[in-house]
Amino acid sequence: MPHPALLSDDLVQLTGNHMHLQCLQIGRTSLESVGSQTDVASIDLSYQTDGLAITTESSFARVAENVNEHIGTLEKNIVHIERLHSEAIYATSPFRYTQVLRTREQYADDTDAIVTKARAGLQAMERAANDPSIHKGDRAMRGNRHVALARKLRDQIESYRKMEREQATRNRDRLARLYKVACPSVSDVEIYGAIEDPAAGRALALKITEVCRPAEARRVLKDVADRQGDIVTIERMVGELTKLHVDISEIVNRQQRKLDTIVVSVERVETSRTLGRLSEKGAQRTGQIGRRRRTWWIILVAIALVIAIALSTTLGVLKSQGRL
Repeated sequence: MPHPALLSDDLVQLTGNHMHLQCLQIGRTSLESVGSQTDVASIDLSYQTDGLAITTESSFARVAENVNEHIGTLEKNIVHIERLHSEAIYATSPFRYTQVLRTREQYADDTDAIVTKARAGLQAMERAANDPSIHKGDRAMRGNRHVALARKLRDQIESYRKMEREQATRNRDRLARLYKVACPSVSDVEIYGAIEDPAAGRALALKITEVCRPAEARRVLKDVADRQGDIVTIERMVGELTKLHVDISEIVNRQQRKLDTIVVSVERVETSRTLGRLSEKGAQRTGQIGRRRRTWWIILVAIALVIAIALSTTLGVLKSQGRL
């Protein structure tokens, strides 16, 4: 049974969506204080500094490794959050339900921090990958590493968003069952209309107060208000993840365009070098052919001179002997 102080004489007002959210804000604490299983604090985040300049390949590799660790931690946290969603849906007591929501919200807060740190690392890597002072080949190598990690983060964000959407649907179905148990005569159309439309929700709340005992009505409407508040929280998270997914996708596309430009430039340089080498080889071959031809002409002239000298000498000898 909920505490009497939480109940109002006006049962309709219990369907307000913000009561539960305010309660969670009061109970929020850091994940470190409750002994979280995540290892976020153990990761070096010095590269978050806006003015950070990655000047060596080893420092670039360290940043890339840290970003990869963040993405791995993010993947684990998504699994934990999904498990806590299930526990919240099937919680049988208000105390357990609130306890699970607090733990889940702490994981969600730390997951947001992890994503922020990973994005900071990607921004540092992007600056390093587009440094005009380094060779294009090095820029291409850094850019490929940056794009690979950005895609990996984007995939995890998409997985997170998909999971939250599924949990919003599961919470709606759970809320519909609560309504159905409290008021079996209500149709599914009325139930889902009450979930989506506050006015329809107030009308259905009045109907529940008419068919249920006061204590039972209070319990049902309190549970309904809590779960509607959770649906609002989940949908807000889905919206934030959608924006984040768009931002990460833009990072991927922007770096990929720069990589394509670098690749085309490098290919042009290589093509120019290849043509230069071929032209040089052609000139060398032409020169060698010319030298060979000159050598053969010299040899032929020398042979002709030798023959001419030999003939002249032979004729002179024959004349002196009176043979001619």
